Amino acid sequence: MSDRVSQFLESDLLERYLMGTTSPIESQEAEHYIAKYPEVEQTYIELQENLENYAASYAVKVPEELRATIVNVARNKPKRALPILAITACMIAAFFGLVAIMIYKQNQELLDDRRFTSNLLENLNDDIVSNREMLQSVEEQFMILNNTSTQKYILQGNVRAQRLEAVAYVNELEQRSYIHVNTLPELPDEQVYQMWASVDGTLVPLDILKVTKDNLVEIPYEERMASINITIEPKGGSKEATQANEVATISFENN
Repeated sequence: MSDRVSQFLESDLLERYLMGTTSPIESQEAEHYIAKYPEVEQTYIELQENLENYAASYAVKVPEELRATIVNVARNKPKRALPILAITACMIAAFFGLVAIMIYKQNQELLDDRRFTSNLLENLNDDIVSNREMLQSVEEQFMILNNTSTQKYILQGNVRAQRLEAVAYVNELEQRSYIHVNTLPELPDEQVYQMWASVDGTLVPLDILKVTKDNLVEIPYEERMASINITIEPKGGSKEATQANEVATISFENN
């Protein structure tokens, strides 16, 4: 059980919601927890059962004398009046039954509206968090790209991919690296462009090179990398570089 759920259960909000003494905002919060967390729903059901048992234990029993009086009066009434009483009782029962159904439907509609509102608010909160994280990521990228310690490297394709053009940004102090794809020649569906970092004479796999929405992607930073290489590999990438299919490389030692 999360701390958030524990704090909610330790408060009296659920009990006050059951008794109908919560504000509209508190009611929305209680219904949100009941709908989302099974442990809260189970606690709410148990509270309902306990309340019903408590009410039943204090129910007032009809005195035997009053019951006998009612029976005697009913027996002494003319028989022709019994159908009228029965019809009246049935009409009253039907009326209250209809009212109860209407109230139940209204309560269900209100509950559905509150759940919809709660879900809408939750989705909006998630969107706000997601947008905030995205904005923070963009700000971090901007700071890295415009940092004086960030080195810029141009990658151009060889005869295997003459239209390939990309720019790599490497910041050794922050240990961050990005690549911006300008143009990327198309490959058959069974092939991909894969990036590699040359570390101590060994090509270490980085990531699959592809065009994104903003064409700027962060790539894993490798310490002591001497170059970035791009090769054509089978779909899904390879664990070892196919150097015969190398299409571009940029050496950091010569820049």
